[in-house]
Amino acid sequence: MIKINLLPVPKAKKAKKAAEIQYEFVLSGLLIVLVVSACGYFWYLQDAKIELFQEQKTKAVAELTVLKAKVKEVENYENNKKVLEEKNKVIEQLKKNQSAPVHLLDELSRSMDPLKIWLVNLSAQGTKVDIDGKAITNSDIVEFINTMKKSKFFTDIQLIESRQAIELNVPIYNFKLQCTLVI
Repeated sequence: MIKINLLPVPKAKKAKKAAEIQYEFVLSGLLIVLVVSACGYFWYLQDAKIELFQEQKTKAVAELTVLKAKVKEVENYENNKKVLEEKNKVIEQLKKNQSAPVHLLDELSRSMDPLKIWLVNLSAQGTKVDIDGKAITNSDIVEFINTMKKSKFFTDIQLIESRQAIELNVPIYNFKLQCTLVI
């Protein structure tokens, strides 16, 4: 008679377990290699991004330096422009004021023409003019003031002082006037 043992053989189980363990080790090894490879690839991508950002930062810093230099140049230009504009204004004012003394002396000369008046001192500060002079008669002083009033270059003419004096045995009148010059 043939006997069939249906009980599992313990040796067969051990052999099967060793194969499964070996298979699991290989699978685990492959999985570990795959995870390490994925981490290495991810690290490589992150490192490339970091390098790209550092290059962009370097370019941005260089561009910022160039732009700061240009901004400073523009500020210097604007400051120089303001200084030059102020100088031009001063030059224009000087040119404008340059004609004032000429007009002043010309108008005074015309106002004194037929009269017996001479000026001793003439001072002008801005538009205010102080005149010290001498005349033979008081009526010459009055005529001089009236002629100045007719001129478009003088306003606010005021006789400050008129007094009689004697010089070289000749009676004369010393006078002081103040007026405003219209430029």
